[in-house]
Amino acid sequence: MSGASTRERILDAAERTFAERGGADGASMRDLAAAADVRLSQLSYYFGSKEALYRAVFARRADALALARGTALGVAMAVSAPDIRAVVEAFIGPSVRQRFAEGVQGAAFAQLTAREAVDPREAARGVLAEHFDPTASDFLAAFARLYPGSSPACRVDAYLFMVGALVMTMASGDRAARLDQERRDAPPGENTELLLEHLITFCAAGIVGLLARRNGGSAGA
Repeated sequence: MSGASTRERILDAAERTFAERGGADGASMRDLAAAADVRLSQLSYYFGSKEALYRAVFARRADALALARGTALGVAMAVSAPDIRAVVEAFIGPSVRQRFAEGVQGAAFAQLTAREAVDPREAARGVLAEHFDPTASDFLAAFARLYPGSSPACRVDAYLFMVGALVMTMASGDRAARLDQERRDAPPGENTELLLEHLITFCAAGIVGLLARRNGGSAGA
């Protein structure tokens, strides 16, 4: 087996194991090696430490997600009259598609991101700051352009509320299907598009409600 495929197998197994066991502190190096079916020495060879492996798990999908969001935001803001719904879709769409297109691994990454976001050690670890804060700054700038009269505090809250709705929805597994008979019976792809539409509508309306009231109007609504 090539070094590249071994490295990817370790990342896949670590992603699932960290998600299942509660995040960065939930698994030992021996647990991770066993999950990937590699020797402990191979784990150390490719990643050095558990912290480095944890960061590599995030970097693999978070960097791709940041690129997709940045590209979509650029398109949304390039028009003469940018629309808040398009901005929200630029943020939410890539995450929803990654979550469902990548199967078990996409679900594990969504769960892991949710755990990291609420971990008291998140700030000290700096994973979200490294991989997600640059994208946050881009979307906050877009909010400021659409609602120039809004306060920085309101824009930050609007962004974080959008993130919260997205992260918890992505990490919720099959709960929506348990609560909704029609969703249980629908093809998976149809559910994904329905979820995306509902989440964008919900978040866009909340952002407008928060930012437009300090903006003297409803620009971008």
